Amino acid sequence: MKNRIKYPLSIYVVWHPEFKKGKEIANKLYSIFCRDIEEPLSRGLGIPVYYRSVTKDVTPISIDPKKATRNAIVLLIDQNYFIDENFKEYTKKLMKLVNASVRIFPVQLCEQATEFGQGINSIQFIRAYKGGLTSKEYKKSYRKNNFNLSDVKDFNLSMNKIKTELMHDCARLIMNFQPIWKDKEKDRINSPVKLFLSHAKKDSLKTAKPFKEFVDTELKLDVFFDTVDIADGYEFKKQIEENIKESAFVVFHTDEYSEREWCRIEVLIAKRNKCPIVVVHDIKSGERRAFPYLGNTPTITILKNKNEGFIRIVNLTLYQVLNNLYQRELLESIHKDFSIEGTLFVTITSPPELFNYIDIYKKKEKSKQSLVILYPEPPLGAEELKVLNEIDKEIKYITPILLPTLL
Repeated sequence: MKNRIKYPLSIYVVWHPEFKKGKEIANKLYSIFCRDIEEPLSRGLGIPVYYRSVTKDVTPISIDPKKATRNAIVLLIDQNYFIDENFKEYTKKLMKLVNASVRIFPVQLCEQATEFGQGINSIQFIRAYKGGLTSKEYKKSYRKNNFNLSDVKDFNLSMNKIKTELMHDCARLIMNFQPIWKDKEKDRINSPVKLFLSHAKKDSLKTAKPFKEFVDTELKLDVFFDTVDIADGYEFKKQIEENIKESAFVVFHTDEYSEREWCRIEVLIAKRNKCPIVVVHDIKSGERRAFPYLGNTPTITILKNKNEGFIRIVNLTLYQVLNNLYQRELLESIHKDFSIEGTLFVTITSPPELFNYIDIYKKKEKSKQSLVILYPEPPLGAEELKVLNEIDKEIKYITPILLPTLL
């Protein structure tokens, strides 16, 4: 390659060394945004995550925003961070870096965190203190005001809040959603991430409708639900297609789903437009025939605790949204920098499958060049590549780490 890779996004996590849960939160963020810290060879987003924490009375290492196209700086503000003069001065310097491509995301981890000052009071906090939820279930759980991050349940509530908000915020950042000055107008800004809920009305309304209500009430996401969101007097097919193209596609996979023509059509539209897709398994008895094009997507199941289950679905969907945005930009920049004469690179943001051949063959017919399909790490297993190569041995499937093998 000609130059060092400039990643689309880097994440910096800043915490006070005396904050006992700081390193644990930072490690979990590393596992979410980069790859599982316990299994470094596992599939992950691959976003660089850097730590900024030091011993007592020492200022953390400075941040160079030029190393990435965009930077998200996460401040874990607990009581130790709140009272430390070095961290106050460090935060003041970080605020000078803020622009359209450098964003600071302060996280409230103690009651007084939002009064920290140093220029961040005008920024909306990720309110992870007491889990940050507004539901009746949350209020009931914490009416005694005994919230403690050392408690596993309390810690997990806060971690879920941080995870959900930060994945959404990073997606907004990559999408260049808005000029930064608009953040000061109001606390909540309409989300660029929309969830399209694909469901069979006969047997999934009991889950899909409460899920929509949960997202509308608890989260900063938009939802397209055809029962209420299709405008009267307009062609519903066109409205559905246009909304799918600009959405993350959430399938409520019930017994009746594959039997419904419009459900199958929606899946094909989402696949053709390379939308982020998540399949929520809710099969009770079985299917007469499984729809084959629901494969090669992440899946998740429904939990008895609906709120907990719903946040898991949202987090998996946001993960797919962020993966699509990040991988598309990263892979396209890599292949532009790694040009080979007579070779046409095609980038896809998920592991290749037979469905991809529709678009691949169209490109092959238009070009006399050799085709290389570039997809995210890790490489497919030999068994899957063998199936793909049986259709056309001339097409090569490569991840970035394998690019040197083309030379």
